[in-house]
Amino acid sequence: FLALILAGCNTIQVRKTLDDVETYIAEHPDSALAVIEAIDTTDLNTRGLRAHHALLHAMALDKNYIDVTDDSLALKAVNYYQKRGSRKNYARSLYYLALSYYYDKQYDKSIIELAKAEPVAAVADSLYLGFVKVLQASVYSKNYNEIAELEALEKALEIYTKLDDEYYINVAKLNLSRSYLNNCRYNDALLLCEQLLSSS
Repeated sequence: FLALILAGCNTIQVRKTLDDVETYIAEHPDSALAVIEAIDTTDLNTRGLRAHHALLHAMALDKNYIDVTDDSLALKAVNYYQKRGSRKNYARSLYYLALSYYYDKQYDKSIIELAKAEPVAAVADSLYLGFVKVLQASVYSKNYNEIAELEALEKALEIYTKLDDEYYINVAKLNLSRSYLNNCRYNDALLLCEQLLSSS
């Protein structure tokens, strides 16, 4: 009985820790990664905790600019959130699975997962819908599909503009200006560069 009580307390504490990490992972990804990697995995005693931990781990690695080619973290999250949990976490899990395939140069697998993520993110997480469109553009670029790449980046810029997120608006403009330049649309590229230079 005592063991059950202690296990329950550990579960509550780990869940609280993961929830806390989620609140600051975007602003302080290095701290988030340190906390996530310090968690004793034996305390992840439910499928939900293991999935949440895996998703946040994948997210923290990405936000610390660590390219992950192993799909195990994202797959653990996808397999759980596909059937239960929030649609937002499912969309994010699919995105990180696609990202792992992209870094592993498995572009066909990446585009398949992005196609799954797009409709889920469209209703559950607009920010990640923008991420999906940017990653789609990168995959299209690897396959020399310039038209699809441009369309995806233009859509990403539209999404971030609606969110009024200046940082990601500028990221989208930078990527789009490069794409315009590669497609010899010099005036369009120059216009975006001038907007970027005048941005705060």
